[in-house]
Amino acid sequence: MASDENGDKTEEPTNRRRADAREKGNVVRSVDLNAASHMLAVAFLVSLMGLPLVRAMAEIMQAFLRGPVPLTINPASAVNMFQELASAVAAGVLPWLLGMMASALAINILQVGFLLAPEALMPKFSRMNPLEGAKRILSIQSVVKLAVSLGKLLLVAGIAGWFIASQFSYFATWTQGEPASILLAIKNELAALAMQLAIALIVLAVTDYAFQKWKHEQDLKMTKQEVRDEMKQMDGDPQMRQRRKEAHRKLAEGREMNAVQDADVVITNPTHIAVALKYAPEKMDAPLVLAKGMGVIAERIRAIAVENAIPIIERRELARALYKDVRVGHPIPVEMYEVFVEIMAYVYSITGRAPTNFDQV
Repeated sequence: MASDENGDKTEEPTNRRRADAREKGNVVRSVDLNAASHMLAVAFLVSLMGLPLVRAMAEIMQAFLRGPVPLTINPASAVNMFQELASAVAAGVLPWLLGMMASALAINILQVGFLLAPEALMPKFSRMNPLEGAKRILSIQSVVKLAVSLGKLLLVAGIAGWFIASQFSYFATWTQGEPASILLAIKNELAALAMQLAIALIVLAVTDYAFQKWKHEQDLKMTKQEVRDEMKQMDGDPQMRQRRKEAHRKLAEGREMNAVQDADVVITNPTHIAVALKYAPEKMDAPLVLAKGMGVIAERIRAIAVENAIPIIERRELARALYKDVRVGHPIPVEMYEVFVEIMAYVYSITGRAPTNFDQV
């Protein structure tokens, strides 16, 4: 990898950087995909609802052409005519508008998911600088975008021109047809043209989306220094790390103190160290350390043992060895078995409990 001294972005973006970019509205999004989805919606709507819309418009024209002549206009009649016209137009146009809105919403959700980015809506005064605006307009990137847009326009215009030219002889036969058949033919041809344009736009959209995704990944890449700085921010300062460690320690101690209640015996040295042990032959292969501690923690272990009538046995060397060598939740080593058997035999003698399967240790 290249050196970080020249600021090369050689590192893959972290999850945090991706999340920050998404919160700012910086996501992979292709405008061509929106255009393709709109064209597909148009093709579908023309084939499905083209004739009902044209018939609705025809009925509106017939209603007005068949009206009384001269037409008397006054405020009341004008309002009534406007209401009738608006309701008729809405009945024909509203499904089209809803279909276009649904296609726009669906393609945006498919691209970026459900996203609210208030920061992206905030005005950026740096963009209002005329000099910066002129630089953007005259930049190489803007020239390339203009060339690509013109290429797309020429492609769409070429497809439309080729379609009309290829169907021109068929169009000429319409002059001899019935109005209903002409209307049906127009609907079919418009739907076919819209579908061909949609297919072309989909090809462009897939290419554009792949490019936008690649560019988005390149823009999100980080330098090694940025990765190190982010790790420092996530780890926090030494005081915060110490606080987290303390919180984790307290949580672990709390669990250990609750486990002391299930112990069979507590080994002490006698005041500075306390280790709680449990052995259930039918469930365990060897005795386990449930809790251990020094100082204040040792006092708490002994107090819980007293409250729950758990025997407390003083064995200095054993207590120190258990505290030093055995982790909480782990079994005691084999070399301690003999001492533990002696301790438990004594515990059973003072408590009156029967050492069931105790000889398995």
